[in-house]
Amino acid sequence: MLRKIIAILIVALLFTISTEAQELDFIRTDINSIEMNGDDWSCLEKKIDSLALPEGRKFNILHIGDSHIQADFMTSVTRRLLQQQFGNGGRGCIAALKLAGTNQPDNYSLTADAAPAAKCRLTRPGKAITPGMTGIGVAFKSPHRRITVTLHGDDSLFSRIALLHSPSKGYDTAYVDGNRPLPGVRLSEYATGYDLAAEVQSSTIKVDIDGTFYGAYLTNDQAGVIYNTIGNNGACYSDYLKIKDFAGQTEILAPDLIILSFGTNEAFGQTDDNEIYANIDRLIASLKASNPDAKFLLTTPMECQRRIRRARYAINRRIASVRNVIVKYGKENHIPVWDLYEIAGGEGSSRRWLQNGLLSARDHVHCQIIGYELQGSLLADALLYRLSPAFTMNETKVTE
Repeated sequence: MLRKIIAILIVALLFTISTEAQELDFIRTDINSIEMNGDDWSCLEKKIDSLALPEGRKFNILHIGDSHIQADFMTSVTRRLLQQQFGNGGRGCIAALKLAGTNQPDNYSLTADAAPAAKCRLTRPGKAITPGMTGIGVAFKSPHRRITVTLHGDDSLFSRIALLHSPSKGYDTAYVDGNRPLPGVRLSEYATGYDLAAEVQSSTIKVDIDGTFYGAYLTNDQAGVIYNTIGNNGACYSDYLKIKDFAGQTEILAPDLIILSFGTNEAFGQTDDNEIYANIDRLIASLKASNPDAKFLLTTPMECQRRIRRARYAINRRIASVRNVIVKYGKENHIPVWDLYEIAGGEGSSRRWLQNGLLSARDHVHCQIIGYELQGSLLADALLYRLSPAFTMNETKVTE
C-alpha cells in the first residue's frame, strides 16, 4: 500500500539528514488520513476516475495558505505525486511574487521587461494599488510591457495562458514570441486568456497592462491534475477576506477541491478562538458561493516554537488551541480535516523535528526543505486514499 512509500521516505530521510538522526517514529503515519466529518467525496472519486477516459480533462485543486504554501516546497511534492498518478494537467496558478519583492517558488519564473512602479503584497498593502487573487499586485509606469513566463522541469509545459489582472480595457490583443498577434479572450473581468496553439516551456507576451497585474494561470492539452497554490507570507484566514472579490476571482480555476492551510500566524497573533472560527466560516462561505460544486479540506498547523529571549525558544502553546478550533469547525460543519498537528507527532513534536533537521533552527517555525517534502508526501498519501481508494503501492512510480 502507499503508506509503505512514506515509510521508505522516512528511512531515506534518516540517511539524508544526518548519520546521527533519531528514528522518526514520532511521525504518525498510522493516522495519516483525512477525517471526513460526514462529507461525501464520491463525486471527486468519479472525476478522478474519469481522467483515464478518452474525454477525461482536468481535476482542479486550489490550495490556499500562508508562507508554508508560498514557497511551494511542500505542495510541489504533493503536486508531483498526484500528477504522476493521474496525469499532469498543467502548472496552474502562478503569482508575480518576485516582481512584488518577495520569495517565489523555484519551479517557475515570471519576469517583466521593466521594474514595477508600484507593488503590494497581501500582508503589506501598497498605497496606490491593491492585491488580487494571488495576494500580489504590481503596476508599471508604462502599460506596454513584455511578460515572460518560464516553467522549470522536463514535464512542465503549457499551451494556454491566462493573465490575471485588475478589471481593465486592455489585454484584447497580445504579441507572443516574435510579435505574433494573438487575440485575447475575456475569461472574467480579472483574467484574459490566450491560446498558444502549441505546448511550450517558456513564452514572452507583449501586452498592455493598464492596471494591476497579479500573475498567470497555465494549462496544457493533457488530461490530469492541476494543483494550484496561492500562498502569502504572514497570512491568516482573515487576510484573504480583505481582497476585493477574492472568491469570485477563483472561479477561473474551476476548483473541484479547495484546501485551506492556516493557523500558524493566528497562533502568533491576538485573534481569539471565536474570531478564528468565524473567519474560517466567512472564507469558506464566500468560496462556496463562487464555487458551489467544490469540496473543501481544512489542514491544521504542526507544532512550532516562539522565541522567548535571545537564542531561547519555547513551544507556542497557541498552536494546539488553534488546531482545536480548526478540528472543531470541521466536525460541526461537516468539512473534512487533515490533522497535520497530530500526524507530525502532536505535543512536543517540534523538538523532535528540530533534533532531526526537519524544522528550521533559524526560526523554529518554518521547516527545512526536507521537512516540507515529507509533509507533502504525507498529504499526497492522504489525498490518494480519499480520491482513489483502489490505489496501491504497486501502481506507483515515485521519481526524484
